Amino acid sequence: MLTIAKAMEEINNGADFYIALGDFLDDFYRQPNEARKAMLADAPDEYPNVGKEHAALFAATAHKLANDYELPVPAWVMDKKYRMAEKPYFDCNAKGNLRLLFMYKSPTEFKFRNLFVDENFLARV
Repeated sequence: MLTIAKAMEEINNGADFYIALGDFLDDFYRQPNEARKAMLADAPDEYPNVGKEHAALFAATAHKLANDYELPVPAWVMDKKYRMAEKPYFDCNAKGNLRLLFMYKSPTEFKFRNLFVDENFLARV
């Protein structure tokens, strides 16, 4: 079972952010709620090779999944270090109208951290 903490460790060790996130989401969606709760519970360590935006995206992901699946929101996701305070982050290096769309469609748990993504950021096919 891949946890948020383990996924961030994988990124620190050189894994691509989107692949690690996708692997985590695939595993999360296959689990029963009790296992899902455990997958979100532990705060990830701080890693030198994990950008602030990726750590914030994982916190927002944990927050959103907890809300969507009626799980307790882990306390660690509310830490200010998981917010993009100085400069907003736009997924896909969005510009122009795409930025406006992301600002409108981004889930609240992401907006709270000054992160702007597509509304389907956590969707898997």
